[in-house]
Amino acid sequence: MTKTALIAASRSDVSRALTEWLVINDIDIQTVGSGNDAIATMTHDRPDLVLAQMSMDDMSGLRLAHYLKAHEGFRQVPVILLCRDEREMALVRGQWPAFLFGDSLNPALISELQRELVN
Repeated sequence: MTKTALIAASRSDVSRALTEWLVINDIDIQTVGSGNDAIATMTHDRPDLVLAQMSMDDMSGLRLAHYLKAHEGFRQVPVILLCRDEREMALVRGQWPAFLFGDSLNPALISELQRELVN
């Protein structure tokens, strides 16, 4: 069975880098530009994993993660937060898997994606 990842990111460079890796690994991809759009998409088609940019225009990735955990239908979907700097990493405080995300994919993030989606 093919797995699906939902990428919630307002920055296109974040979506693009993740999309390339996911395509190579035969993962179906849904992309949205905001936390609210992620929730709307998930009500119709629940993904196997959510990758959320920490700082989005309408809702932070952390707020989206809290929302999903608080709602029964979404509680079991793993969320990975993508942070641009150490300040954002500190906000997560170990509540969810979080990774620094720059121009290239973080090797630790790739390992987490493999664990959640490929294996």
